Amino acid sequence: MKNIVIAGASIAGLSAARQLRKSGFTGTVTLVDRDVRDPYRRPEVSKGLLNGKADGTSIAVKWPDDLPLDRVTGVRLTGLDTSARHVAVDGPDGRRELSYDGLVIATGVDARRSPFTPQLDGVHTLRNFDDAHRMAEALRGASSVAIVGGGFIGLEVAAVVREMGKTVTVLEASPRPLGRVLGDVFSDHMATMHRSRDIEILCEATVAELAAGLDGAVCGVRLDDGRFVDADIVLVAIGSAPAVDWLAGAGLDLTDGVRCDSTCAVEGATDIVAAGDVASWWNPLYDRRMRVEHWTNAIEQGTYAARRLLGDHELDGFSSAPYFWSDQYGMRLQSIGTTIGHDRVDVLERDGDRLVVAYSIGGRVTCVAGINAGTAVMSFRKQILDGASADSLSMPVAKVRA
Repeated sequence: MKNIVIAGASIAGLSAARQLRKSGFTGTVTLVDRDVRDPYRRPEVSKGLLNGKADGTSIAVKWPDDLPLDRVTGVRLTGLDTSARHVAVDGPDGRRELSYDGLVIATGVDARRSPFTPQLDGVHTLRNFDDAHRMAEALRGASSVAIVGGGFIGLEVAAVVREMGKTVTVLEASPRPLGRVLGDVFSDHMATMHRSRDIEILCEATVAELAAGLDGAVCGVRLDDGRFVDADIVLVAIGSAPAVDWLAGAGLDLTDGVRCDSTCAVEGATDIVAAGDVASWWNPLYDRRMRVEHWTNAIEQGTYAARRLLGDHELDGFSSAPYFWSDQYGMRLQSIGTTIGHDRVDVLERDGDRLVVAYSIGGRVTCVAGINAGTAVMSFRKQILDGASADSLSMPVAKVRA
């Protein structure tokens, strides 16, 4: 290969670029980015950028001096031709076609936009720097915030905004926030933690409409049971979708992101890999297909995908116990592994806000999650990778503190 194109300047794309050079690739690496700014730490979009503790300079990802790249910025990916081996982009200068010998797809995900009509001022979504900047400006004059969606982004923003002195209401459609991801025990713990800090969480709440005030901006949220929630600002945090629209005519399986085999090679294509939030790959560790939207996975998978493109990879595939974190009220929620399909939950430790929980399937530990637990969660990494028995954890259930 002499020319590799990386579609998407996400942390997965940047990690792939770094690994290509580390592996000795001396050809052209072209990084395609719809953003004109340098790469930055996206987790700060729902944290420091909102309360002013971080800015564009402090969250920038430094470009290594030894990482020569051709950057194509401010353009939109519009197509892929796997036969002709080029990607199409549209920008200020019109349409261009970028040829490749190898391609890394790392376009990530897009936030699901507000489904509510009409579109009103004061309604926000959060995915990138500009989204965060607009919401931060709006927060300065706001006293009440309604958050539609009680997932990680919703709860992170709730914590940040509450610490700014705003009144916060979280509207969650399911019976409990984070219940689908972390199960009943952990989600109830998180709900209690937020409510104890004067955040109102309304579960099984269905939004009927967003109401407009006399100035035409949003003034609140009306639920289908007739309740009304006052709000100067509404954040719609209802999840994300893989950024694959530009691949619609490429003949790839886009059922849930870009379908790959266990080595991150895109199925139905040659010399194309995918990494990060957009990649749906077969994870050998759990013997199942997964798509993971977390920072650490993007770094590790971007690195592996680059090696796969060069034929310098582990042949048994990208085996991963995904790790993620979420900062709330100065405490870190951490999880390593996957809770999907778990049939058993063991509370390993509980003490005030501190909680450590293990999840297992058929007696095999698949995940450990905790909040305010220091290094305890990561200490279980080897046991998760080894498929340890739920009864053999080093922090036995007998030590649970009520």
